[in-house]
Amino acid sequence: MNNVKRVHIKKDESVESALLLVISKLSISQPEESLKLLAMCAKDDVPKMSVLNYALDIVERNNYLS
Repeated sequence: MNNVKRVHIKKDESVESALLLVISKLSISQPEESLKLLAMCAKDDVPKMSVLNYALDIVERNNYLS
């Protein structure tokens, strides 16, 4: 994940697919964060788009720190 670009996703299926991709990539580099994200996804009261934005913040933060 050298370059991170944000795009706005509207369909729920796309959000879930993007979340799955980001969580799977994070499970290698940051397993603790990926578990937190999975727990957030399991909660029905947390919008998936909010979880995706949080996940992308984690990825961006890691790119700035590395």
